[in-house]
Amino acid sequence: MSYGEVKYTTRSIALAFTISFLIAISLLYSPVVPDILYLVVAVVLGYALSMRLLVELGSRTAYRLKVSRHIEGSWIEGREVSIKTRIENPTMLPIVYAEISDNYPRLFHKKKGINTTSTPIPAKGFIELNYTIVPRLGLHVFDGLEVLVKDPLGLFAYKLIVPNSRQVVRVYPAPIPLPRRIIGRWVTTSLGLSKSRIRGIGQEFMMLREYVSGDDYRFIDWKAFARHNKPFVKVFEREASLYLVLVLDAAPYMFYGLLGKTPLETIVRVIAGLLKNLAYKGDWISLIVRTYPTPRIIGLGRGRRQYHRIMRELASIKWVQKEPPISLPHILRESIAKLPKRTKALFLVFTSIGKYTNGSELQELIDAVSKARALNHDVVIVSPLPELYELETISGIEASLYTILISTSIQRAQKAATTLCRRGIKVIQVGPSSLLPRLISFIETYRSVAG
Repeated sequence: MSYGEVKYTTRSIALAFTISFLIAISLLYSPVVPDILYLVVAVVLGYALSMRLLVELGSRTAYRLKVSRHIEGSWIEGREVSIKTRIENPTMLPIVYAEISDNYPRLFHKKKGINTTSTPIPAKGFIELNYTIVPRLGLHVFDGLEVLVKDPLGLFAYKLIVPNSRQVVRVYPAPIPLPRRIIGRWVTTSLGLSKSRIRGIGQEFMMLREYVSGDDYRFIDWKAFARHNKPFVKVFEREASLYLVLVLDAAPYMFYGLLGKTPLETIVRVIAGLLKNLAYKGDWISLIVRTYPTPRIIGLGRGRRQYHRIMRELASIKWVQKEPPISLPHILRESIAKLPKRTKALFLVFTSIGKYTNGSELQELIDAVSKARALNHDVVIVSPLPELYELETISGIEASLYTILISTSIQRAQKAATTLCRRGIKVIQVGPSSLLPRLISFIETYRSVAG
């Protein structure tokens, strides 16, 4: 049923057909129509016109309804949120009968309660809808309060969305927690979960150690030499900060699989867990999301403020089943050009290389990565296999048949990974299992070596 127009319902059509049938029968058996039939027709038409007028007045009142939503809970994926929608009629005219529906985002799951009702709305009164939903990651929209105004017999109907009842919400990712054994190991090292510092040429004194052959004589501590009659050298410390660029490909194939376990949602949780462990260490972090219609970019920054900026951007990802017009290699080249000069950055590119079905697309990606490496940057491609995410949703003989069907896609992804590895490009292929410990281990190892 379309919005913004009074429509005849099936009941009114049936009533009109019945009256026409009675008139036709009367004319068939008697050349003169009984007066009582005229009276019945007049009463029915008068009632129908009054009901149409009632619906017209009700629709005008519905446009003036005031809608407010009281929300209990945090907009974090997977956590229940209680919604209390209050619909208030500020006018002196009641709505005799209305079907009301609070249209929450289609990807959300209603846990309990009601978001629809059929009820009159009294003048200067209100009604409430109470329900609980489970949100999904990203940017979503409450489509508004839908009201279907009807007369008591349901002859006419008017459908509308109450103005100013739409609401945009951002649902934040739930970071994947780091295992306790890994936290305990890193806290006891210099590359722990606090600000990272390692030995090197810096401004802050760290310790003295005995001189060994090959040490720079400029760092000999002559006062210690005079006291102990043997040479000691000064060891300084410096910050082991990284320049980390996270590139997320939010193309349609990243939304495959069971809702809540898609590659995109899993990767975003990994990125959130990664940020939680790195943002407070003084690392410079940037985020680029390839999405439709234009990529979203958060420039380099560090600290708590940068962490919240990136988390907000991750919560703004749209579930759009359209291929972004700008290719991933083009985004890589543009992001490299915007980095500060003499900066060595580590690019973590989250994309499924199985989608590069022809040689030209794969070669374009290789060229973009080669350009980054020529400018002293490092690139690691983290490639989820979307087919494995869908495999989690089925079992038994269906899983066996599906495994046979996806074997070609997996082989294509492995072939692309082999091609990239032969060109010296590191590829990490992952399925639905946790990726966070592997990434943090890689980054901390990279920090100690690249520092």
